[in-house]
Amino acid sequence: MRLRSISLSRFALPALIFLTLIVFGQVVSFDFVDWDDTTLILGNELVKTFSPAIFWIFEPELYAPLSLFTFQIEHALVQFDPTIFHLTNLVLHLINVILVWKLLKAFQSQIANRKSEIVIFLATAFFALHPIQAESVAWASARKELLWTTFALLAILAHLKPGEVRWTPNSVVQFIHRHRVWIYTLLALMSKATAVMIPVVLILIDHKNGTLTKKSLKDKWGLLTLAVIFGLLGLLGKTGGELSLSLWERIVLMPAQLIFALKLLVWPFRYAVLHPAELPIELFTTYYGGSLILVIALTLSLWMLWRHFPLVILGTATAFLTLLPGLLSPLHANTVTLVTEHYLYFPMVGIAIAIIGLTPQSQILPTGQTGINRQSVLIRGEGLQIIMLAVFVFLALLSIRTIRQVSVWRDTITLFESVQKSYPRSAPVLTNLGAAYARAEMYPAAESVLRQAVGLDPNLAQAHYNLGGLRYVRGDYAGAIASGKRVVELEPKHADAWRMLTWSYYRSGDIAKARNAYDTAIHLRPAFRDQLPTL
Repeated sequence: MRLRSISLSRFALPALIFLTLIVFGQVVSFDFVDWDDTTLILGNELVKTFSPAIFWIFEPELYAPLSLFTFQIEHALVQFDPTIFHLTNLVLHLINVILVWKLLKAFQSQIANRKSEIVIFLATAFFALHPIQAESVAWASARKELLWTTFALLAILAHLKPGEVRWTPNSVVQFIHRHRVWIYTLLALMSKATAVMIPVVLILIDHKNGTLTKKSLKDKWGLLTLAVIFGLLGLLGKTGGELSLSLWERIVLMPAQLIFALKLLVWPFRYAVLHPAELPIELFTTYYGGSLILVIALTLSLWMLWRHFPLVILGTATAFLTLLPGLLSPLHANTVTLVTEHYLYFPMVGIAIAIIGLTPQSQILPTGQTGINRQSVLIRGEGLQIIMLAVFVFLALLSIRTIRQVSVWRDTITLFESVQKSYPRSAPVLTNLGAAYARAEMYPAAESVLRQAVGLDPNLAQAHYNLGGLRYVRGDYAGAIASGKRVVELEPKHADAWRMLTWSYYRSGDIAKARNAYDTAIHLRPAFRDQLPTL
């Protein structure tokens, strides 16, 4: 019996939006987590009022005034009720899914066969439902990624389809429409400085489009200048922490980061907020040298595909360029990391472009032309059942895995216990888990985990510091002093450790040593003067 014709283009996007809601809808019941949420949102004085200082002060270390402005609005409406913060993230993700769908349709010169239509659907679903997106959607502090992606997608769509503004006596409307690529790019940069690569992506599109001329390149100079300014602002905000990497170590690390990111995309398991890198970082090792060889081999393979699959190259280049700022910032929580998952949110747009580039009819439209056949694609016959079954199985498996990954962001303890399952013998991971237990007043569990961390890496200063802080809270001032002394032995300029030593000596009655520790703490960080006892 022949099935009735159905219109894939009519129902695909609504179905995908509905499925995305099912997969990520649980986030509205989540709490804030003690992983940037406490400093960026809950403890950020700039969020509690509509302070214009967001435009000239770094949030803790990034220039992202527009992202902070959204937090200000939410706080004004509901104070610090996490529901609205998570709901905003979910809505932004749904908007981005729609924009990615529109972008992929714009990158197709003709939707005249069911294969092309299904590939667009699958590529958008890959962006919408992949478990790598869980961190960006479920983590309130990842608002920056979602917001800059929204404006970046709008800028690219405006560039692909500039159109003509309808006549209107309102000159403001005309100005906004004429300069909307600039406006969207500026808003993306104000959401997060990672958007610096947008002008480069637009140039790549022009090059593939065959419209890259001296005039078009000259038109991009303003955007490039704007991106450079915001890039410098982003660098100025970086504090670096106690750890540092040389330029050579960052270069050697990058191929391993790329291979690991690719692994997370094709093998959707072992996700975590921290992916510690293998130390030391040396080129002539199996891990780092082998990663470099793999990257070279993949690059050569892509180069050979240039003429036959141009959108694959464009998508891959877009993914790499927009991931690059994140790769150059591998230090998180005093840990050298391979990749941070929310940095992959926009690069997934590039992966989606590469996926549709696998269809032979894919090509970039000339700027200002649409050429899209808007006739719905009709699928009939026995092949429909097989195709739809395959799509259903793919989406079901992907969605189930993503639902599980989203759930680990329910609260702080659940989050870090999931990381421990992925890296049970990682001292940095255990150090962060111990701190989470301590903040939850689960002191015995915290001490056990932190002792494991110190045992695994006796030279990890942060592990000793967290253990010392735990001992201080529990009234073990002698133990806190022992841990603090070990921290400053490893890192003499660890200001927080000197502050802990000041209080520990003071509480134990050793005023002379407390005064010496006080002088060092104030010298390293004068702002501590109001946080220490009067000596």
